[in-house]
Amino acid sequence: MKKIIAFMTFVALNALPASAEILWSADPNVSEKVSDYFKRLDDGNYPQDYCVVKGDEKGVTPSSVEVVDDETQGKVWKINKPINRKRGEFARFEGEVNSLSPKEGDDIYIAWNWKIDTQDGAQIDKEITVFQWKSASPHDQNYPLNMEYDGDLTLNAFGPDYEGRKNQFARRSVLWRKAVPQNEWVSLVVRIKVDKDDFGGLVEFWFNGEKQPLDNLKSKLYRVKLSDDKMTVFHRTNDGRFVYPKWGAYNKKSCQYNVNAYFHNMRVGTSLASVIAN
Repeated sequence: MKKIIAFMTFVALNALPASAEILWSADPNVSEKVSDYFKRLDDGNYPQDYCVVKGDEKGVTPSSVEVVDDETQGKVWKINKPINRKRGEFARFEGEVNSLSPKEGDDIYIAWNWKIDTQDGAQIDKEITVFQWKSASPHDQNYPLNMEYDGDLTLNAFGPDYEGRKNQFARRSVLWRKAVPQNEWVSLVVRIKVDKDDFGGLVEFWFNGEKQPLDNLKSKLYRVKLSDDKMTVFHRTNDGRFVYPKWGAYNKKSCQYNVNAYFHNMRVGTSLASVIAN
């Protein structure tokens, strides 16, 4: 946390360049209405989102979101995804008041403070998806990027499958991994240059204010290209009809957990300085 504060203070003391701009933010201090900032909350309450059998699980409430007071961050978003519910996610930064629709050629910095825990204190030790850079079908990647958590937080790239024959997870390359305790706030920034060409897009990543080296740490059928210093990934970051973010808890492995995911200082900007200031 000290590193985060020091880094933010440094940036705040330096004037932002004229081009630096906040394009989107979701501040519960301004409004606690989800639809003001997001397209929707995907609560897992529909037939294709099943954990055991198709259709809603009997007696299982849908995932939910509320604003709560955190002792260090103030007002924060809290998503709860119950056991036997597959999904609880904010979907798309296309709200009724504050809206952004990424398009080919955009170069954006997506930032948020995040922590995760479970309602019953259980340890999360199976990989659950906590962030998706998702593509609208029909698509060749499904999600070009995601983050998963099992006690370690990972940033992952998924290569395209133009012929529809290769398994999704065989096309995953783990770019970064770090142990993150439950119930501990961390700061995340992902730079994405949106591009449909193979290896035409850019990805960069900051954890707790420090830019992270990236690599093909674990891969099978797909490997990203890397800059010489390994600080920049070259990867296809645009797919399908359009791309958009999702934050929360998702996938079959998440079904066994009653997960809480917390979000603060969610914003998108045109530069690193714009999203970490204030």
